[in-house]
Amino acid sequence: MVIVRLKGGLGNQMFQYAAAKRVAFEKELPLKLDLTFLEADAIHHTKRGFELNKLMINTEIATAEEVKAIRKKRWGNFFCPVRIKDRGVADFTKKIARCGAQVYLDGYWQSEQHFAPVADIIRDEFTFREPIVNDYLLSIKQRIENSASVSLHFRRGDYVNNPRANKHHGVCSMSYYQNAVNIMAHKTDNPLLFIFSDDIQWVKANFKSDHPMLFVEQSDEGLHSDFRLMSLCKHNIIANSSYSWWAAWLNDNENKTVIAPRQWYQDSRAQSRVAEMIPKEWVTI
Repeated sequence: MVIVRLKGGLGNQMFQYAAAKRVAFEKELPLKLDLTFLEADAIHHTKRGFELNKLMINTEIATAEEVKAIRKKRWGNFFCPVRIKDRGVADFTKKIARCGAQVYLDGYWQSEQHFAPVADIIRDEFTFREPIVNDYLLSIKQRIENSASVSLHFRRGDYVNNPRANKHHGVCSMSYYQNAVNIMAHKTDNPLLFIFSDDIQWVKANFKSDHPMLFVEQSDEGLHSDFRLMSLCKHNIIANSSYSWWAAWLNDNENKTVIAPRQWYQDSRAQSRVAEMIPKEWVTI
């Protein structure tokens, strides 16, 4: 059995599931999700819920007893590790090659290299169960499909309001977005900018562009609706956020341009692994 510990928001949970799916697929083992971190009281982090339930995944939730039993095994041994922590792609590849019939994954696994062998499966499973029915969202979807649509994601929220998160992540500068739009305008004729944010009023007041823009208001469907619409845009300018990373990765336009920030973290240790995170075909600035 493979059990993966879920933590963080939608994008983080997607990375965690994708890495675990690879292990379960290659080892021909059942996969279960550990929700205990999400269900616990949040002290030093932003409280999150289980966000994968709207996607086409069919995976069981691990019981408290199953989680306790596998965590009790701790590290296993060198030849057959049980509990695998996130220490980079090379370490992950070596350890899953040696692991046995019981595996517990605990980490963020923020690289497509962790799940590349099952990328097609992940694309299929990371589709939404229900179609868009909201009239406002349908109107945005139509404009995205009928234009040279470019999504811009401004990640604020706890990156601004939580001192701990701000110190670790920081936020992308306005110059990053202006430079990204200029690059995109040279690559795309008549771009229409679709602006997404968890603080759309702040972006309206602070972001200016000579190109036509449409500020997307969040609907009752919350973060899943923004995510879906971003993934439908023909091109993407993402924030330092796993949420918009996944929206860009799931964009199926074969000629897409994705622009990502080179400075992903304020924390130097975390920043040292960003090279593994950004696909080689994406543009970083």
